[in-house]
Amino acid sequence: MKKSRLMIAGSAISLALFAAMPSFAQDSQSDEAAAESEDEAEEEGPSQPILVTGSRIARPTLQSAVPLTSVTVEDLTGTGEVSLGDALNDLPSLRSTFSSGNSSRFIGTAGLSLLDLRGLGTDRTLVLVNGRRHVTSTPGDNGFDVNTIPTDLVDRIDIVTGGNSAIYGSDAVAGVVNFIMKRDYDGIAARAQGGISSRGDRGSYFASILAGKNFADGRGNVAVSAEYTRQQPLYFRDRDALTGAASGRCQFQQTDAQGAAGGEVGFSATDGIPDNTFLCGIRNGTISDAGTVGGISGGRFLRFNDAGDLFADTPAQNFAGVGSGNTQGGFGSTLRNTGSLLAAVDRYAFNVLAHYDVSDAFKPFIEAKYVRTDVSGEGQPSFFTSVPATLGGPAFRCNNGFLSVANLATLQSFGLCANPATGTFPLARFNIDFGGRRFEGTRETYRMVAGIEGSFNEDWKYELAVNYGRFKAKGFNTNNLVLFTEDGTAFDGFNLAADAVVAPASFTGTNFVTNAAGQRVICRVNAVSNVNQACVPINVFGQGQADPRSLDFINTEGRTDEFASQFVASAFVGGDLSQIFELPGGPIAFAIGAEYRKEKASVDYDDLTSSGATFLNALQDFRPPALTVKELYGEMQIPLLKDAPFAKELSVNLAGRVSDYNTATGTVYAYNIQGVYAPIEDIRFRAAYATSVRAPTQGDLFSTASENFAFIGDPCDLPAPGSTAATNCVAAGVPTTANAALVAACASTAFPVALGAPFINCTARTASTGFLSGGNPTLIEEKGKSLTLGVVVEPSFVPGLSLTVDFYRIKVEDLIAALGAQQIINLCYTNAGGINNPFCSTVSRDPATGLFAEPAVISGGVNFAAQKTKGIDFDLAYRKTFDNGDRLAARLIATKVLS
Repeated sequence: MKKSRLMIAGSAISLALFAAMPSFAQDSQSDEAAAESEDEAEEEGPSQPILVTGSRIARPTLQSAVPLTSVTVEDLTGTGEVSLGDALNDLPSLRSTFSSGNSSRFIGTAGLSLLDLRGLGTDRTLVLVNGRRHVTSTPGDNGFDVNTIPTDLVDRIDIVTGGNSAIYGSDAVAGVVNFIMKRDYDGIAARAQGGISSRGDRGSYFASILAGKNFADGRGNVAVSAEYTRQQPLYFRDRDALTGAASGRCQFQQTDAQGAAGGEVGFSATDGIPDNTFLCGIRNGTISDAGTVGGISGGRFLRFNDAGDLFADTPAQNFAGVGSGNTQGGFGSTLRNTGSLLAAVDRYAFNVLAHYDVSDAFKPFIEAKYVRTDVSGEGQPSFFTSVPATLGGPAFRCNNGFLSVANLATLQSFGLCANPATGTFPLARFNIDFGGRRFEGTRETYRMVAGIEGSFNEDWKYELAVNYGRFKAKGFNTNNLVLFTEDGTAFDGFNLAADAVVAPASFTGTNFVTNAAGQRVICRVNAVSNVNQACVPINVFGQGQADPRSLDFINTEGRTDEFASQFVASAFVGGDLSQIFELPGGPIAFAIGAEYRKEKASVDYDDLTSSGATFLNALQDFRPPALTVKELYGEMQIPLLKDAPFAKELSVNLAGRVSDYNTATGTVYAYNIQGVYAPIEDIRFRAAYATSVRAPTQGDLFSTASENFAFIGDPCDLPAPGSTAATNCVAAGVPTTANAALVAACASTAFPVALGAPFINCTARTASTGFLSGGNPTLIEEKGKSLTLGVVVEPSFVPGLSLTVDFYRIKVEDLIAALGAQQIINLCYTNAGGINNPFCSTVSRDPATGLFAEPAVISGGVNFAAQKTKGIDFDLAYRKTFDNGDRLAARLIATKVLS
């Protein structure tokens, strides 16, 4: 798929280039593009005022008081891109927070494309269709999948920088992305395209048909579209050079520890500052795909190979000396053997737009759509470190039925399994052969807008509209390990199958697996009597050694049902006061309106997943109360001067909105102040200051406490003597030396301790720790402040040329962010005021051992953070229509991010 658009992105500057060869057909243009071409204006007549995004008052484009980037859908999709969201993310002002390339990194998000303006977060970018809200694609939040918008019905996309809450309401903190649909389309068009990568994969296909008809002498129009999109999956293993799935990751790796006595693994002696070096071939040394018993002398690891035989692995570099579990080279896991680079997507979209002008004062209209999206994405497989301590079962027993005599002898040579009948040994394994955990789902979106609009009093306009949207999704999480019974009272699934033993001669069941020595191996739970005939033992020593029946027993399929609805009733009237009075610059224009919005959401999980009995996080049903908001807003354009000496134009715009939420947010206010000054016709200066709000979503407020996992460092693990952490840890009852309970708990881990040795948190060092995170119903609104200063140049001596340069600065205060589990624990034990602080009240430890007890901590959103961004936008365009009708267009859009 040859691209005629170039995107250059870096840490500080990005740009997009749009260019077109001379065209021999009348192609669709945005209103802004039409206004930019003076020679076309002469042919087509004066530019008519339109409703420019960022205002409810009609005006010509390029005269907007706020920075506005407007592009046509042809600009974005003429390159062969079949994802509208991915095409938009090539624009410098948008970041690829959720795109085809990274949508699989969370449970249930595969295939979503959510817009993130200025990198302030998808929740702070308001996405509209014809100036109206759209139902979410992520129940409880504001994430709207823009790929559900019918591509061929889009006329243009307007992107406005800066707070626009006064104009459009909550969430417009970073700005607004507004999709303007075609109106009065007449004709029929069919389009199809297909393409594959240069490596013969990632096939992408698109087909559409659009038909429209004007009738009743142009007073009525109906347009219908149908689209089909297919994008085939691409996996980490398909692009080793990019992901390191087989050869190891390329990344910055810590190679020098602050305060270390000297250099490590061949690197220079420390200067007291941690150093990071960009290296390739990086693997996780402490875990492998066939199983790792642990580290042994000389920086080596004792591992199983794919065939199930133990060997000593010596990586080229071992970074354990600087506190990292990574290695360079060796046979540790890359952690990239499974996972989607690009999700599989099949999308079916049907849309209808219609209107009929009964009279100038009565023009009913409708917008209707149905979109179905089938998606599939793959993540990491299940894994364990020191099994099954992290999975809740007993450690691996030395008399495991799949452990060969040779492997037992090797373990004994390293001081393990001295007594095979009672001994245990640790094992860490990345379960590639169990299958990557996959999400497969179907999303359905319904939306209907019905309303009337019209004009009266010569130059006043009104609109009344009702907007209802509904979202439904059903998802399945496959290859999910079963660990416990549903009520959590006993082991099940993997924990039973992994504990295998050679069957006694009296065993008569068929649920056995033959080991390499020809012996029948069964689940230990069936050793006396075959009480669990479904249990088939699993061989985890090596890769691909598991019997298919074992995989069927240990894996399950989780289910997710999602629902969201949105109801919006809105009304506004606008016009000018020319019939009453006019200022030197013309009549005052105004718009006033009201809006009522109600949103519902729910997410339900299957009982097994909710119980926490599987490898997947314990996910609880989400059923928040409905969110409602009532709003009033007004806008005014005051033209002070026009066609005066040194004041071709001088105008001021004012806007304000009051919103009342049924949550702790209560009543909030937002306002805009904008100004335009044009000393001469060729140049125009503009400035805008805006305050904005983002009210917390249902997810922010009411998401149920759910289980998460993270590697959490313990401040009480070998704290510096005399430090605040050391004092607080003692006050909290954390032992300073290892007691009998701690010795027993650490015995099967990679960090065993001796009685009386200094306290270390052996489980936190080797495995992720469980914690809970959920909503906070006391959250209030985030507050945004934005300033934009710009200049628009349209030199009369170069018709068709335009240049805009805009500086933007956006700051968000009281930003809702969850304190991470690590942050809370650090704030607890490093608090100079002692442990009687609100952070310590959420930390949980085992009183006998001092180790974290799951959940180790409870975290939730708090109005405490801030975000700031500033930069400069550039938009340079040139359009020329030749005498023979050919047209030339070129455009550069660039952004310099200052901070």
